[in-house]
Amino acid sequence: MRIGITGAQSVGKTTLLNALRSEPFFNGYSVCDEVTRELIDMGFDINEAGSDITQTLIMQKHIANIYMNDKMLTDRTSLDGLVYTTYLNLHSKVDLVTVEKAKAIYDKTIHEYDHLFYIRPEFDLVDDGVRSINKSFRDEIVEIFEGYLAEMPRDVTVLSGSVRQRLNQVMKVVGADNE
Repeated sequence: MRIGITGAQSVGKTTLLNALRSEPFFNGYSVCDEVTRELIDMGFDINEAGSDITQTLIMQKHIANIYMNDKMLTDRTSLDGLVYTTYLNLHSKVDLVTVEKAKAIYDKTIHEYDHLFYIRPEFDLVDDGVRSINKSFRDEIVEIFEGYLAEMPRDVTVLSGSVRQRLNQVMKVVGADNE
């Protein structure tokens, strides 16, 4: 089963992923941490400063995560890559070719996730040293997410509440609460 957690920066995706990885139900699952953190470690700019190169690398990582893992929990999906690439294109940071590539990858991979979970912002931005704490940036990212979700060709579960409440919602949807 492939499970994707999606949403703007600083909404609690990584926190939820870390809680899920400690659940016995997910023993044997590959846990795919957010790919942008790897890019920062390699010296690439992300967030508002992303580029054609960063977005291409991110989308390639989403392809690898999907096709190399039958049992996977992932913090970010190809939808996230498409949303941020769209944002960067709207702000003249990436060209249309990069958006078209991101859209093609999204179209090919979005159905490969067995379950998608979207987290809307419910809390103030927190500086984790990686993601942008620019509220207008996050608000625009959320608007783009909401636009794509409105056209989503599949079901997406919207999570809310505390980390424990979100974890319980995921466990129920994937059938782990029956174990």
